[in-house]
Amino acid sequence: MDFNYNLNLEQKQQQKLIMTQDLQMAIKILQFNSLELKEFIEDEMNKNPLLELIEEKSRVESQNRSFNSTSSDRFEYEKFIAYEPHFYEYLENQLFEVLEDSEYQIGKFIIGSLNELGELTLDYQKIAEYFTELGEEITADTIRKIHKKIKKLDINHAIDLETRSSGYINPDFIVKKQDGNYEIFSNQEYYPGLKINSYYHNLMKKADDAETYEYLKEKYQSALWLIKSIEQRKETIKKIIRAIIKKQSDFFEKGLKYLYTMTMAEIAKEIEMHESTVSRATTGKFIQTPHGVFNLKFFFNSGIDKLSSVSIKAIICEEIEKEDKSSPLSDSSMALRIKENYQLDISRRTIAKYRKSLGIGGSRKRKA
Repeated sequence: MDFNYNLNLEQKQQQKLIMTQDLQMAIKILQFNSLELKEFIEDEMNKNPLLELIEEKSRVESQNRSFNSTSSDRFEYEKFIAYEPHFYEYLENQLFEVLEDSEYQIGKFIIGSLNELGELTLDYQKIAEYFTELGEEITADTIRKIHKKIKKLDINHAIDLETRSSGYINPDFIVKKQDGNYEIFSNQEYYPGLKINSYYHNLMKKADDAETYEYLKEKYQSALWLIKSIEQRKETIKKIIRAIIKKQSDFFEKGLKYLYTMTMAEIAKEIEMHESTVSRATTGKFIQTPHGVFNLKFFFNSGIDKLSSVSIKAIICEEIEKEDKSSPLSDSSMALRIKENYQLDISRRTIAKYRKSLGIGGSRKRKA
């Protein structure tokens, strides 16, 4: 399901978008993280007898075929023992401290549009346009004011939580290189497979009285819609991941030093979706790469000369690791070395800013 396409289609036909209940739920499903999705599915199964889990044996066989597991690919289960709220959850839990009830949904959307450095990845006008499409008359200035309130939250602590908890995060998708190409696999263990319950389906087809038939038919259509929406959600996220792999191929091949600047607008254009759809689809979603587990928002970064701030920090760490401990590099010397080795023109003040954000002291403090 191309959520953006459906929105645009209905708007063209009626001049004013009318949000159906199904469309509202489809948008919510797109934004759910894996835990929220699992809880939602469990709740729907309790209400709908037509929904049934695919047998565990079938799911395991499917997972084994998909992942083609080898001993080197085994999960390290001890990583999943501890739990701390991640970046977005931490900030959402504090929204009530700075926002009015009427501002909460916009606040959640703004938080979902932040990258792991706390930077807003959509401009105010784009966010305002999105909410206006949903029937709320919101101005860019209103978005700016709500964002200003959110900035009062402890975003730096949220960033620190994200860094410390990344090892405990269960990825939604796994990216592996197979036969020279990067393949994307769903983490099936945490995505319950659903199907239509054959007993109730047959009961619906054979029902004699209209009341029973209509009840089961409604549940059948609801179950089909849910199964399709979850599958479309998965395909939408995979489509975004494919576009990220295409634009960040050097990162997937070589690691953090080769992560380039990238915006949501670029990805939205690449996959022909609205930026707000990309923002919702990447909120709270994690992928396992050859270089670690990352939130999808991690890949949207600003930087210098196309090199992302994440890459620049990785370069600074590497240069500090290699320096002579008896004569550590000053920020000015670091800038000159990076210019010589990477043809990257970074000022001393920028080096100092990145170094401090990494919690690394100046040359005097690093002297052995």
